[in-house]
Amino acid sequence: MAEQFIQQNFIQTLSNIAMVGVGFGTAALVIVLSLFNGMERTLTGMFNRHNPELKIEVKEGKSFPYEWTLRNKIENIEGVEAITEVIEDKVLILYNNKQKVVNMKGVSDNFAVQTQIDTTVVLGTNTLYNNDNRYALVGSGVYQELGLRLRDSMYPLQFWYPKRKGKASLDPTKAFNKKIIQAGGVFVAEPQFDQSTVIVPIKFANSLLNYDNLRTGLEIKVNDHYNANNVKAALLEAIGDDFIVKTRPEQQSQVLRALKIEKFFTYGTFALILGIASFNVFFALAMLSIEKSHDMNILKSMGATNRMIRMIFILEGALVALSGAIFGLISGYSFCFAQERFQWISTGANNGILDAYPVETRWQDFLIICITVTTITLFAAIIPARNAAKNSRR
Repeated sequence: MAEQFIQQNFIQTLSNIAMVGVGFGTAALVIVLSLFNGMERTLTGMFNRHNPELKIEVKEGKSFPYEWTLRNKIENIEGVEAITEVIEDKVLILYNNKQKVVNMKGVSDNFAVQTQIDTTVVLGTNTLYNNDNRYALVGSGVYQELGLRLRDSMYPLQFWYPKRKGKASLDPTKAFNKKIIQAGGVFVAEPQFDQSTVIVPIKFANSLLNYDNLRTGLEIKVNDHYNANNVKAALLEAIGDDFIVKTRPEQQSQVLRALKIEKFFTYGTFALILGIASFNVFFALAMLSIEKSHDMNILKSMGATNRMIRMIFILEGALVALSGAIFGLISGYSFCFAQERFQWISTGANNGILDAYPVETRWQDFLIICITVTTITLFAAIIPARNAAKNSRR
């Protein structure tokens, strides 16, 4: 009886295994692509904390003269709400017998309106000025590496930068400009930015670097009623071809491009796994064509054509794929919904930035997955369907 039961239900069991295999492959694709979407959203949010909506840089060279004619051209563009001047360069900082090369970013007084950097301050003050005193905002990585104490008047931060003019000297005190400033606050925006950045008033940066009217960049705040891409086009037309204007996605394009490439190759890997799982569909249809050969002969004697026989087997494969895809899409979406709602799978970092794995489901991914599953299973069904029509006879 057991042998007879197995013989009678073997094809059905194989079909169920194929359906479950397609379902698990589909669910895995949903989860993995949603994870990459969540990482992209998280990284974009991190970068937006310190990246302006638009950033103007010179196309060739490092700096450019910022004169009133250029400022008037920018201010006359509709949608430009604020302009922040930036002087940025690598400097050496010393603190209590410790030293580190950092990226010093000198900004004008209105820098807080450009980004959310002032809201990321976790220690001390979020301003660069307090009465007549000037302060620096340091990244959390710089703060930890140097062991800083905020508003330390006994050991202020020492900024060293090679002199741009004058004769070279082996005496460091003569070859370098030196300025001191107290650390007033610590920010946590994005790990790479936090590890290497110190924000200072632009007057302090100018006195250290001797840039005079030179600027390395201009950060533009766009009015909420205007589109950043439209303002970018107007700026390029007004200021000429010597400058480049970058939107937020373009400022972080390398990281996002690397993430998209990794997402594409991961999708390809899981699609290959799904293709291997579809072999079960192939074997199930091949066995079904053998078992139902007598029934197909009866259908042909009743007038069925080879095309009709092929379509029956292709539709059978599509039914298995559709059942598995629906199961996989529902399972994958349920998993992502639970992770986004309850964050029950933790990264183990416990740093307040990325405590749980981020996920985000997008309908475009569901469409791509459905097309992938349909294509793979149809290819798996073509050969058994063709053989079934060929082997059957009137």
